[in-house]
Amino acid sequence: MDKALAKLGVLVCMVGLSAMLVGCGFQPVYSTQGSGIGPVTIAAIEGRTGYYLRQELDRRAVLERGTASPRVLSVKLTRGFTPAAQGTDGISTRNEMTVTATYVLAAAPPLPAVTGTITTNVAYESLDQAFGDVALQADAEERVANQIAERLWLDLQRQVRAAR
Repeated sequence: MDKALAKLGVLVCMVGLSAMLVGCGFQPVYSTQGSGIGPVTIAAIEGRTGYYLRQELDRRAVLERGTASPRVLSVKLTRGFTPAAQGTDGISTRNEMTVTATYVLAAAPPLPAVTGTITTNVAYESLDQAFGDVALQADAEERVANQIAERLWLDLQRQVRAAR
């Protein structure tokens, strides 16, 4: 009888503690809630950098929920390359890629359209082998897409909150 009472006491304590934990506003660190932008569909973006950027934006947009129909986010990229360093033979050994993203998040009454421009750049090594630059440039494009996605999403959050 004492063992049954002890088990019942432990069970009651566990239920009481879990009820207190639920009531305290505890939320997991890795939440599955969005940032308040609402449902967003990312339109196709041209080029390899656009592909990487769309992947990153889709990762963020999947957390956005709402009952309204999704707003469409359109992004246009402009890229430029400049030599950042030259070897003693005058051949570029390091390049810098600058990417400008101009975006429009379509209007959804009562919210107006959100527009903006973000520019960022990354540097990468330049090799003299025939196809050595391809992998290095693809890595640079992926890195620049990550940077643009982060800055673009933060800018969208700021503008959408300001419009509400």
